[in-house]
Order: sequence, then C-alpha cells, then structure tokens
Amino acid sequence: MHNKARNRGLAFVEMGSEEEAAQALAKLEAFEYEGRTLRLAYATPKKTKASPLAQPKPPVVYNLFVANLSYLTRSRDLKEFFQSGGSEVVKAEVVFNENPRKSSGYGFVSFKTKKEADDALIAFDGKELMERPIRLARSNRFVKLESELNSVPEDGEDDSSHDSEQTEAVDSL
Repeated sequence: MHNKARNRGLAFVEMGSEEEAAQALAKLEAFEYEGRTLRLAYATPKKTKASPLAQPKPPVVYNLFVANLSYLTRSRDLKEFFQSGGSEVVKAEVVFNENPRKSSGYGFVSFKTKKEADDALIAFDGKELMERPIRLARSNRFVKLESELNSVPEDGEDDSSHDSEQTEAVDSL
C-alpha cells in the first residue's frame, strides 16, 4: 500500500512528435527530480478483451413521436399513413397499456434518414389520421430493429410495449 500523504508521482506527457518523445526518453531516463528518480516509458493503452458475444450495433434510425392518436389506430395504420408521403418507414409502433390492454394514444415512427424524418415532421404535423389531428415531435427513443422486426407483427395484433420505456427521450410538444 502506498503512502497516501505523498503523491505517487505518476504523469502522462503528450509530445509534439515521435522524435521529441524519443529525445525526452533518452535525456530524462534515471534523472533525479526533487529527490526522486524518474522512470520513463511509452504509454500503452490497456488491452481490451474482445467480447465473444460482441454484436454489431443496430443501424441508426430517426424517430418521431406521434401524439393524439385515435384509440383505434394500430401500428399498420400508422406505417401506411406515413408511407403515403413517399418516405420509407423503417418501423411504426403504437404504444399500448398492458392492463387493461388498450391504446395509449401515442406512438413512434422510425425513418432511415434524418431528411425523411424532418420531411415527415413538416408534412404530417397537424394532419388528420382517423379523424384526429396528430402532433409530432422528434424523439431519441431507442428502437430495436432486426430481432424485433422479425418477431413482432406490424398488424397491431401484438403491440406489447411499455409506457415507461417508450417516452424517456421525447422532445416536448
């Protein structure tokens, strides 16, 4: 255990070039400073263990929060509504309460590009879907893509989502 009252004397110095670093290493190795002998070495980054289960990051998507949805709106309806504007919708999701199982009146739509999301925000904010004017805002909500797209049908039959997970990063309306 080291003496806590005395500084351990550890420091990192970033040099302007490899030549400067080599010169400093040669000149100052075993140099005595304030009664202590300097020991110099090139810093090496810590070794990082590659996780055997490392998985590629999901592709970036751009999300919009959709409010004031009819309780009859399903994910399929939301996706078709936004695709009518010509954008490719990656995913559309209406959020449902678990008990009793009914629509929460809001959802999320994901686009591949920021431009598509921005265009949809401008084009669809205030438009009517199922006789209700929808409100849109940008959202940073995480969207699971590959595994979720393959396992959850978008026809509204299995919209099992949790309110608390869905709303954490929504810009205020």
